[in-house]
Amino acid sequence: MNTHIRRFAMLFTATLVALTMGLPAAQAANHRASCVGLIVSSEASAGVLDVNVYKAIAKAGGYSTFGEFVAGGAKVHLGSPEECAPQP
Repeated sequence: MNTHIRRFAMLFTATLVALTMGLPAAQAANHRASCVGLIVSSEASAGVLDVNVYKAIAKAGGYSTFGEFVAGGAKVHLGSPEECAPQP
């Protein structure tokens, strides 16, 4: 019985590895995503996301909280990270 469980576990693990290797790499959000989704997915995948920059923009823009700034951006759908980029 123990041998059957071990074989099943090895087969299961090998199947998972084979399936995940065939998946495409993570992609940035599509054009229908919100501005927050577009900016976060494109900057995070490029390794350049700095939340402190956006906190400073929110503070300079007069938002009472960073969450209010993010919630506003989540409702906007402009189609590209460049169009969505807030102006400091």
